[in-house]
Amino acid sequence: MPWLDKHKTAWRIALLVLLAVSFAGPWYYSSDGVPPAEWCRDPLVLLENGRCVRLVSGAFLGLTMAAFFPVMVADVLRGAETFAGRGREFLGAFLFALLALAIIQPVVTTLLAMLRRSRRAGVYNIVAWGLALALSIVLAVSAPSELLPRLWGLWLYVAVAVAGLALEWALLRAQRLLN
Repeated sequence: MPWLDKHKTAWRIALLVLLAVSFAGPWYYSSDGVPPAEWCRDPLVLLENGRCVRLVSGAFLGLTMAAFFPVMVADVLRGAETFAGRGREFLGAFLFALLALAIIQPVVTTLLAMLRRSRRAGVYNIVAWGLALALSIVLAVSAPSELLPRLWGLWLYVAVAVAGLALEWALLRAQRLLN
């Protein structure tokens, strides 16, 4: 597969562009600031349980978690009473923030693999793509079933993660065969 190895930078750039498009699309939903069910109109979505929600993009989720995570860690380190009695809620928010960070990680590792061009960077990239794929599938499975067809950004991310994992695996195998 010398043709794959020869054009690996172009393939990786294509993956990064597709990731950017996926982050612009809807990934999940929020019921914050939406009207009651009887006033639910497009672009809002009415769920089967009678709740009106709005779809949020992957970029919104990532930026929210990037802003929220340091504040949350600082509150824990200084012993703030904000989370007293709400440990379960805090744990859920903390795990969701880690999930968001892990989903963004392939962007960083792909850029690193493009710059370093080493076997170790390729292995880190495979691990990042695999983890991101697994966690994005978990996020998709946790969404209400009636929203799944509308979450095209998340599904595009899953497809790009599969492609990224396959590309990096093939590049690592080609590198082993050539050396």
